Amino acid sequence: MSVLTPDPVLRLLERAAAHCGPGAARLHALLAADFPAALSRRPAQLLRTAEANAEDLDQLLAMAGFADTEDLRACAARETGRRLPVPDQRIADREGEPGDRTALRRILAREQENLAGTLDALHANGALELAARAVVAGRRRWVFGDMKSIGYAALVAADLSAALRDVTLVQPGVGAAVTALADAGDQDVLITFSFRSYSRHTVRVAREFHALGGTVVAITDGYDSPVCAYATHVLAVNTRSESRTHSPTAVTATGHLLASLAAAGAKGAARRAQRRHALTRALSDGEVTTPADPPERTAP
Repeated sequence: MSVLTPDPVLRLLERAAAHCGPGAARLHALLAADFPAALSRRPAQLLRTAEANAEDLDQLLAMAGFADTEDLRACAARETGRRLPVPDQRIADREGEPGDRTALRRILAREQENLAGTLDALHANGALELAARAVVAGRRRWVFGDMKSIGYAALVAADLSAALRDVTLVQPGVGAAVTALADAGDQDVLITFSFRSYSRHTVRVAREFHALGGTVVAITDGYDSPVCAYATHVLAVNTRSESRTHSPTAVTATGHLLASLAAAGAKGAARRAQRRHALTRALSDGEVTTPADPPERTAP
């Protein structure tokens, strides 16, 4: 019995490029001109040289049967019997700068570590589940974030509003906070974000909400955060970063998971989400939802 020999890598890429766009064709030509040495370059470098984009590369690889560029490199190395050097991970914006050869790899590793560590811990200690139960049980839900956390708060409020009623995004500023606190009650829930450098305004809002008897869910960077003194539930998130600002990766994921768990535990959440989707589509398309005609009234 004869053993079929796999098609050469370049042949696979050539056939795939014929079914993709011009960007994929340029990528194939670039790889073929210096194969397999071209695979020692970073994907971003290949894209810039070929004047292509990430979608072109993904389509080319998928059509050729490769999972990603690492899979392509491994197949090329086996086929040619050459050990291909790992692509240079240096990041440099200007020509001639030495750059940092490990920056990209370090940044990616840090973000992966933040996300995995945070989600594992929240699952293991049950904090995420308890916080979601509190959100569902609340009469009204208030979401607040100051400074950089404004964006986090807006995302969570949008996710919660799709499945739950009585969700209010509290805008930053004393006036909006006073209005919210004046309307809040002891059966309400406040979801708040607080990270270094800690906003005094956020801590004060949490303090006053706690004084009302409400439940405070704090998404923050550690149990020593000032907002924890007033929080019933603390979701501790890893925000370590290779830059001077805290990492948003695990923060955003935690907020989304909190809203998703709350939606999963709320009665009628799916029906509300479907109704919102239908209304959004009707309003966006200019359609008019006509109510059913009322029954005819008969004389007594």
